[in-house]
Amino acid sequence: MQTNNLRRRDFLRYGLISSFFILAGCSISKEKLALRGDPNSFPSEFINSLSTAWEFVPMQDIGLQKSPYNSDLIEKTDLLVLNDGWISNLPFGAFHEIKATYIRDNLSQQARSFLNGLSEEYKNRIIPLAVSPWVILFRNEDSLALKNKNSWEVVFSSALTNQIIFPNSPYLLISIAKKIGFVNNFSKIKSQAKSFDDQNALNWVVSGRANAAVLPLSSCVDSLIKDPRLSILLPQEGSPLNWTVLASPRSSTTTFPTEWFDLLWGPTYLRRVIGKGFLPPTDWSDLRRKNITIFKRYQSIFLPEESVWNKCWSLPILSFQEKKDLALYWNNS
Repeated sequence: MQTNNLRRRDFLRYGLISSFFILAGCSISKEKLALRGDPNSFPSEFINSLSTAWEFVPMQDIGLQKSPYNSDLIEKTDLLVLNDGWISNLPFGAFHEIKATYIRDNLSQQARSFLNGLSEEYKNRIIPLAVSPWVILFRNEDSLALKNKNSWEVVFSSALTNQIIFPNSPYLLISIAKKIGFVNNFSKIKSQAKSFDDQNALNWVVSGRANAAVLPLSSCVDSLIKDPRLSILLPQEGSPLNWTVLASPRSSTTTFPTEWFDLLWGPTYLRRVIGKGFLPPTDWSDLRRKNITIFKRYQSIFLPEESVWNKCWSLPILSFQEKKDLALYWNNS
């Protein structure tokens, strides 16, 4: 009888232990893959199209940190989505090479040009996800006496003196100035600025505290559609491009989710993503053939003519010394 009781107790004990390991195993197997990034830097459809195997972990207070993505490399991260301006702040050795051959084979000329502007260390560790052109946002444009309204030179209109919010990026502003022939003297641009403020450019214009701002199209679409006082310009000389990119931390063991990339730019989401001011990094002529209609008033900005799009440009990564020289160049002008 004692033997039977012992066997019964052993059986129950082993059963409980087995159940524990089974539950632990289920917990481990259901651990989701982590996508991290600033939710304001990429289309929300990318999150909406997540498979159940993934979860999105938003970054907080990105603008308050010098290198906010570095801390995310310490946390469990399987895929990092970021703005191209942060690339050079990250240790390239912390990332896998992303092969995704067929995606790379179908990249547009603009996307290839962007990748060619990265150092060799970053070039194969980055995949462009989306791109948005920098534009000029106006408030009550018809009431302003603007000159050269199709060109970047419009920023020099007297109605905009001390009334423009520029990005806090001498590199970007110098590239625009050079595009319109202002090579050695940037004081004229500086004299037009009310402020250099990336984070609050939209609020300056919407609130009426400034008449214009230079910012990525994707960051002002919602306000543009809701507020009839606002309008935008994509200059005929082209524009700098703001890239959203993907990187895969070396600590991750998952393969790059090419099917996810395809879903974002497939027929289900394509029109909606373009309507938010983002364009795909893939072949441009194929996109034009799809005859996508987006906001009739701004069709030529959300889907620029190829002649204008080909004039747009990406900003190559600068070395530390190049950044110092550029800042000196800007400050002394």
